[in-house]
Amino acid sequence: MSTLTVDTIQGKTAAGTVAMPNGMCIQTTEFTNNVKVDSNSSSYVHTGITVNITPKFNDSKIYINAFMHYYIIGNHDHGISFKITRTLSGTETDIYTPTNTYEAYFYDGVANSQSHQHMDRLPIFAVDTPNTLSQCSYKIYYRSMRTDAGNGIAVQGDNNKSHGFSQEIKQ
Repeated sequence: MSTLTVDTIQGKTAAGTVAMPNGMCIQTTEFTNNVKVDSNSSSYVHTGITVNITPKFNDSKIYINAFMHYYIIGNHDHGISFKITRTLSGTETDIYTPTNTYEAYFYDGVANSQSHQHMDRLPIFAVDTPNTLSQCSYKIYYRSMRTDAGNGIAVQGDNNKSHGFSQEIKQ
């Protein structure tokens, strides 16, 4: 078995850079959050999850993968949806917004006063091309499909965790 030990890797040209092949993962940042956020709003509410990454290459893609813990309770039918934003130089931009008011949904088949509940993790994914070498701050938000009929929505409830990662991929 051989061991290669180095202090630095330098390019062989005067530029001093090392060419990285396209498709290579340059860096990964991760997050885990178990702080409950409990809001019954039909407007987006921050989940408490923010992940920062500073691209090494101007044309890299940033992949954001999240597994969001959620809790829904209510009578009849209820749902929850998530969105991901990027803040760059003080400007927040949506990079993933669902087309429906719900991504996770339950329907009991009848309109009644019987309360139903559902707890799970929902995977969400987005790809961003920020075209920058500055820090990008990605935030995850959620909202309720409705606020009536005994509705209740929370993320990271009962000490359950939402978790995920972001990756810079060389293009």
